[in-house]
Amino acid sequence: MKGLTLKLIISKKGDTDDSPVDNDNNDKNNGKENITEKIDGLDLEEKVDLIGNNTSQLCQMEVESSGKFSRKASWKDLERFCGKEIDSDTFRDWIVNYQGKCFPEDLEEPNHTPQKCYIKDENGFKIFKDFGWKAIKLNLKPGKVDVKEKWTREVFLETFPLDYSTNLSKILSLDKCDREIVSSLRKSKIAGHPLTMEMMKIDSEIVTELKGMNSVTFGTFGTAGGPSETDEETGDEVWKDVKTLRALLQNVEMPKRKGNSREARVDVVANESYLKARVYYKGFFSNDVVTDHGGKFRGKPYWKFPIKYLFQYNDQPNAILLYEDIELRFFSDVRIAMDTKEFDWVKDDDGNWKRQYNNNAK
Repeated sequence: MKGLTLKLIISKKGDTDDSPVDNDNNDKNNGKENITEKIDGLDLEEKVDLIGNNTSQLCQMEVESSGKFSRKASWKDLERFCGKEIDSDTFRDWIVNYQGKCFPEDLEEPNHTPQKCYIKDENGFKIFKDFGWKAIKLNLKPGKVDVKEKWTREVFLETFPLDYSTNLSKILSLDKCDREIVSSLRKSKIAGHPLTMEMMKIDSEIVTELKGMNSVTFGTFGTAGGPSETDEETGDEVWKDVKTLRALLQNVEMPKRKGNSREARVDVVANESYLKARVYYKGFFSNDVVTDHGGKFRGKPYWKFPIKYLFQYNDQPNAILLYEDIELRFFSDVRIAMDTKEFDWVKDDDGNWKRQYNNNAK
C-alpha cells in the first residue's frame, strides 16, 4: 500500500472496541480509553450550554493508521539515522559485538570477523543478487496513536419559548434557526526527523467512518476536494461541516405535549464530542547486512545479519519518529426536548385561586 492513511471511526457506545492503537505490534493495546468529562476551560461557542453527560448516548471515537512508504537506503541514510559516521568497519565491529552477546561460540570459529560488510550490491560485488538476499530499505509506517483527550456530553443548542399553538413549522420560520452549527476536523503539519519527513512525498490521507451514528448531523471529513481552509499561522488543514439549525431540524419529530399549562419551552439538544490525539509514524531500516569473511566461516564465506538486531545489540535506535496532531469536534443526535407543566387550580389560605403545579413532563 502506497501512502499513509489516518482513519477516524465514530460509533455508538458499545458498537466497537474503543482501544488506543499501537501499530508497532500491529495490534490493539489491552487498555481502555475512558471517556471523561471536561467542563472548566472549554472554549464553547455562543449559546452552546452544558447539560451534562447522558451515558446512554455517548459515542466512541477510535483512530487507526495504516500504509507504508519504502525506498532503497544508502550509507548516508544510515549516518543521518544514527547521527554519526557509518561504514563497513562500523558494521564489522557491530557484528562482532552481536556475536559475542548472542552467539559467543562464534568467536571461537576461524574467520568469524568479517573483512567487508555490504548493505547492497556495490563495488562490483553481486552478493545480494546471487543469493536472493534483500538490500537495506528505509521504511516509514504508522506507529502509536496517543489519545490526549476524548469526551462526549449533552448540550443545549438553542431554546424556544412556546405556547400550545406553536409547532415545528413555526420554529423553522424563526430567525434563530439561521444559527450555524459547525463540526470540524483539524490536522497539523507533519513534524519530526528530517530524514523520514523527506519520505512523505504526499500528506497522509484522512478519512472518517460513521457506524450507527446520525449521519445527517454532520458529514464525513477528509473526503475528496481537500480541506475547507488552511490556518495561515500554523499551516494546519481544517475541514468544516456547517449546518444551520433549520437544516438539522427538518426531519426532527416534535415530542408529544403533556400538561395543561400554556407555559412551554422547546430545547434543541445534541451530543457534542471532542477528540484530540497525536499520531506517530516511525522510520526504520529493514532487511540485512551482508558480510564477506574472506574465507569460510562455519562453512560459508558470506553471511547475512538482520540490521534490526545489529542496532538492538549495539545500543542504536530502531526507529526515528514523525508525528501529526488531530483535533475533532462534532455534534450528533440532534433532538428536541419539551418542557411543559401540568397544574391544578387550588385556593390559597386567603381563598384566592392559584395554580399548583403537579409535575414537570418532558
